[in-house]
Amino acid sequence: MFNRYYRGTNTEESTVGSGLGMSIAKTIVEAHGGQIQVHSKVRQGTKIEILLPKSK
Repeated sequence: MFNRYYRGTNTEESTVGSGLGMSIAKTIVEAHGGQIQVHSKVRQGTKIEILLPKSK
C-alpha cells in the first residue's frame, strides 16, 4: 500500500490518480518521527492512523 504506484483496486477499472498519495504521506509522517498504520476489516472499512511524537 505504501509502495509508489500501488493500486488496491481492479486495474481494469478506470480511476483518477497517480498512486503516489500513501507513499508521500508515509514519507512525510516518518520525516516527523511518526508512524502511519493501516487497520482494515472486510465489509467494515479501512482506518489510516497517523501517530506523531509529542512535541517538547
